[in-house]
Amino acid sequence: MKAMELVGLNTKWYRYQNRLTQEQFANKTKFKMAYISTIENGDANLTCKNIDNIAKTFGISVDLLFNEATAKSARNLPKRVDLYKN
Repeated sequence: MKAMELVGLNTKWYRYQNRLTQEQFANKTKFKMAYISTIENGDANLTCKNIDNIAKTFGISVDLLFNEATAKSARNLPKRVDLYKN
């Protein structure tokens, strides 16, 4: 799995774990909502600063955004956070 895809899927994973919509996450990170979608789809070529921002927002270490196991789990998440039941 490529780095952009890993970070994207892990961003989605942690956003779901925090029960945040893309809009809520965008507000917390100060990113545009469309950019959140681009990140989660693995299409954003993120800067180190933006990766740090994402990790800080979730209160996790940066290396967790590169975890392949959680990225694979994120592939099974529904399209919308309100449909996700833990």
